[in-house]
Amino acid sequence: MHFQIYKLKQFLRRFFRILSDWAIFIGVVLIGGIGSHWYMVHAGSVFSVHHIGPWESWTNAARHDSDPYTRAHFARLGMLPMSSSISRTYVAREDSDGADLYSSCDYTIEGHDFAAPWWSITVFDGDGAVIPNPAGRYAFSRDTVAIEPNGHFVVSLARDARPGNWLPTGGAGRLSIMLVLQDGNISIAENQRRAEDEALPSITKVKCR
Repeated sequence: MHFQIYKLKQFLRRFFRILSDWAIFIGVVLIGGIGSHWYMVHAGSVFSVHHIGPWESWTNAARHDSDPYTRAHFARLGMLPMSSSISRTYVAREDSDGADLYSSCDYTIEGHDFAAPWWSITVFDGDGAVIPNPAGRYAFSRDTVAIEPNGHFVVSLARDARPGNWLPTGGAGRLSIMLVLQDGNISIAENQRRAEDEALPSITKVKCR
């Protein structure tokens, strides 16, 4: 009788040890798989995302041969980006010092005119929506921004009105800035070359409330 109880205990120990090992294995696979998938969709990789300072660009956006992570990234954001074969879209969620962008702070976006025939700078809230404001200002393009004779420009982000190129941020909370450079129908290789040579604007925090 004691021998049978001993055998049963040994069997139960082995059973629960195997069950525990499988539970750990499945947990690691699930957590690792879901975690890596989330990271690739959210942040991409060196093969799918190009970084210049605080700006990032998904290099395969809206192309017919884009990878599934790029497609999932824009589907999650609810965005329909322009094809990266005819334009370059950059998004910044941090300033040039690496701090998150918030509407409680004032910022300056400072740079020089681009070689692209058309470009625009737009500010969004944390959900990717334009920020309602009485002035009806949501973006500046090459046609509407005030540029100095030497090509230098400054765009201000602030809750209150500013002279010059001002984009209101209201009480939006988290902010993101989108820069679109459109060249028209150029080759993918030329588009990539221009992206590598691009000098993008700095984003400087002026003050916070």
